[in-house]
Amino acid sequence: MDGADAVVLTGYNTDIEHGGTTYHVQTEDKGRSNPVVETLVYARGEILYSRRTSYRELVEEDVDANTIATLMERQHRTIGEAIRRGRLVQLTDGVEPPIGDDDDTNISRDGGEHPGEVGGGAADGAAESTLDQVILSYLEAQRGRAHLVLRAVNRHDFVYGREAEIAISAVDSQSNSAQSGVQITVLFKSTSEPRRLVLAEGETDADGVFTANAPLPEFNGGTSAVVITAESVLGQSEIKHLVHR
Repeated sequence: MDGADAVVLTGYNTDIEHGGTTYHVQTEDKGRSNPVVETLVYARGEILYSRRTSYRELVEEDVDANTIATLMERQHRTIGEAIRRGRLVQLTDGVEPPIGDDDDTNISRDGGEHPGEVGGGAADGAAESTLDQVILSYLEAQRGRAHLVLRAVNRHDFVYGREAEIAISAVDSQSNSAQSGVQITVLFKSTSEPRRLVLAEGETDADGVFTANAPLPEFNGGTSAVVITAESVLGQSEIKHLVHR
């Protein structure tokens, strides 16, 4: 199995500060048996917004994992940008957005979004419609602009108490060209430990690849993840892998 087919992503998780509130954005792939990419936005322990995008059409075309990873990254990034523009602030004051599986957005092989009836109509509330408009406008503005994409070079397996072998490549989203000199930080996060443990830091090499070996802490009763973040002139990117026993 080559690197392109061995990509294993459990999701993207990002904390975004805006207006004195920390929003947690979580994007996950529900798997090919339930081909949906779901993004949830949390603040103060409550879900403020959800977006679900079906990729059943991609499953029928038997696309590789990199295409799904690109879809996840794009949806996560655009919703994060909407938050940074302040479009979710009004939802923190008691407005409950709809959470359902009726999103008619379809995804083509090229990863572009082709929306149908987005936002569910007026009954869903003005806040949801406004956010969808922002996301769609942002997607349109970003067409033709390259951004940073992280990919797993091999299949990662993160086990408590063992040394993790990390291999990540950074590429340009348009040309798929390797990106050297990208700043990489590998963090260990756990629900039972408020601090973020830095497992490794460095830059991608001339081939756009970052490798490191890092021992993982022993199991401490919480839910933990290894979060790999990257930053370059093309922007930021992040992927997450859950740690298991």
